[in-house]
Amino acid sequence: MKRAGFVTAFVLATTISGAAFAAEEAKNLVEYRWSVMTAFGGHAAAIAKVVKGEVPYTDQVSGHAAAIAITAPMIRDIFPKGSGPDAFADTDALPAIWDKPDAFKKAQDDFVVAADEFAEAAKSDDRKTVLVGFKKLGDACGACHQDFRREKK
Repeated sequence: MKRAGFVTAFVLATTISGAAFAAEEAKNLVEYRWSVMTAFGGHAAAIAKVVKGEVPYTDQVSGHAAAIAITAPMIRDIFPKGSGPDAFADTDALPAIWDKPDAFKKAQDDFVVAADEFAEAAKSDDRKTVLVGFKKLGDACGACHQDFRREKK
């Protein structure tokens, strides 16, 4: 009889700790996603300072663009099921990511393509080419944020 009580307690503890682990895993996934997205935003903000003429580092745009292009495909992996607001309330990710997977995949693919194209454009010494590429990248980011990210407060 004591063994049955131990087994029941063990199963209950395992179930509870499994739920806690799942919540902690979702939190870790979301925090990792924030880090990746913050890196994209940091590079884009640095590029914006250059293209606006606020800083003179025109030779560094291609490095920032390359960093975005290299990491852009990560976006396809950082939104797994179980990392949305149903699992972790403190996320900017909208349920539409998982409710409309085809539309979200298209938005991700558009971002990756725009990042690659901008990385090529950024190698150019032509300011107009760089600006057009950067605008396309911004448009790809904005389109995804419009449909799949909670509005910032």
